[in-house]
Amino acid sequence: MKKILVIEDDLLILESVVDFLKNEGFEVHSATNGVVGIQEAIEIIPDLIISDVSMPKKDGFEVCRTLQQIPAVSNIPFIFLTAKSHSDDIRQGMQLGADDYLTKPFHFSELLKIIKIRLEKHERSLNQNDEQFYALIDNPMIGVFVYNDNKFTYANSKLTEILGYSKEELRLMSFEDMVSGEENDESLEKIHRCTKGIQNSFSSELKIFKKDQSPAIIEVYGTIVKIKGQECMRGNILEVKSGKSIELPTGKDTDKSKFSQRELEVLQFICQGLSTSEISEKLFLSKHTIDSHRANLIAKTESRNTADLVMYAIRNGLVQL
Repeated sequence: MKKILVIEDDLLILESVVDFLKNEGFEVHSATNGVVGIQEAIEIIPDLIISDVSMPKKDGFEVCRTLQQIPAVSNIPFIFLTAKSHSDDIRQGMQLGADDYLTKPFHFSELLKIIKIRLEKHERSLNQNDEQFYALIDNPMIGVFVYNDNKFTYANSKLTEILGYSKEELRLMSFEDMVSGEENDESLEKIHRCTKGIQNSFSSELKIFKKDQSPAIIEVYGTIVKIKGQECMRGNILEVKSGKSIELPTGKDTDKSKFSQRELEVLQFICQGLSTSEISEKLFLSKHTIDSHRANLIAKTESRNTADLVMYAIRNGLVQL
C-alpha cells in the first residue's frame, strides 16, 4: 500500500483529501503545518507528498527545500497545492524541483490522476536505477551483497559459491549466523555501526563457517548506498586462503599518477555504486563531464565496461571501500 503525506493547514480541505485518498486504497498521513510535515515525512518516509504552499511556521517551499537536503526523503515525488491567483507559486515550486502542482479548487479525479502519474513515473525511475545497480554489482569475480535489516537481501553468484549457501538461504541469514568465536566481536561491531549509519563504510576480517561447516576467513568491505529509496549496505566479500592476508592480483599498471585527481574522485564514487547523476551532484559537475571521466578511466585501465573498471580499482587499491 502506497503511503501519502498530506500537509495542509485548511482543516476542511485536509480532511476531505485524506478521506478521499483512504477510500482509494492509500495509507494516508497528515500534518497541519510545515514543521510537523517535515517531522512526519522523516518518520514515515512516504511514497508521495502533497503540500499546500501557504502555511504557518513553514510554508510549502520551505518544506520542499528542507526535505531535499535529507537523503532519505530527497527523491520523494512532491505535489504543490496553490490558489489560482498565485501564479508565481507555480513557477517557484517547479524551480525548487516539485514534480507537479494543482490549483485550488480542484476535482478529486484530477488529484488522483496526478498522484498515479507521479507514483508510476517514480517507480519506473527506481526500477531503472536498480537494474543498472544490480548489473554493475553482479560480477562473477568477486562476492557482492546488499545487506538490510540484518539480512542479505541480495547476493550474487560468486558470493553463494564462497559461502556455500543459496541466495534464498542468505536472505534469511545475518553475519552473526555465520561467524565463529568471540574474536569476531570487533568486526561485527563495525558492521553494526555501518548499518546504523554511524559510519559510511568499513572493512574487516571475519572467521566464519560455510554451509558445509568448513572454517574460512573472509575479508568484508561495506558502504552505505540507496536502493529503492532506502539506505542499505552494499559490500564485497573475498575469501582469504590459508588464513593469510588477502592478496589480490595487480593490473598492468598500478601507478596512480596516470589518473587525474578528479578521475580518482569519480572512480571512488563509481565503486560506491553511485549513478552519473548522483556523482554529478556531489562533485558539482555536469553529467556529460562525469561520463567523460568514466570513459577516460575505462580507456586508461583497458577495462571493457564499468564492472571491469570497478574490479580493476579494487585489485589495485585505487579506492577506499
